Amino acid sequence: MNTATKQPPPDRRARTRKEIKQLIAERNNVLSQYYNLASHADQNPGDNEATLELLQEFCQDMVDYLATGHFEIYRRIEEKEERRSEIVRLAEQIFNRISETTAVAVAFNDLYDTSANFNPDVLGQLPEQLSKLGEELATRIDLEDRFINTLLSTAPSAAKAAVSTA
Repeated sequence: MNTATKQPPPDRRARTRKEIKQLIAERNNVLSQYYNLASHADQNPGDNEATLELLQEFCQDMVDYLATGHFEIYRRIEEKEERRSEIVRLAEQIFNRISETTAVAVAFNDLYDTSANFNPDVLGQLPEQLSKLGEELATRIDLEDRFINTLLSTAPSAAKAAVSTA
């Protein structure tokens, strides 16, 4: 007789909720850093050293936030593994636009990457670039919230079928 106890399969919905919490926490952190960076750049235009420090931290956290979205929340859509039709339909409507916001954010990161080949002349463009990035982040947040709300409110098909036949 097998005495090993079987572990229940991980609850996918609990994992999704955990991933959403992580995404929102990272997003809130990025928004706070965005505000601090924009305020600093406006109020201290000649303080390049502090601006570069804020930029480096902001860019790293922004990339982490973007990665969380794509590798945790949107992965099932990208890999065509999502079965809930309501989520698939919404993803078809918004996913390309979310990807566009990612491209803008990555371009910002590449422009302000303070590694070896950083061009300090781009600091003069920072207010305009931050404005453009801010608009894209706002769009992304609106779309993410729609997607998250749909994820949290949509029961798996099998559960829906079980409820409707009861």
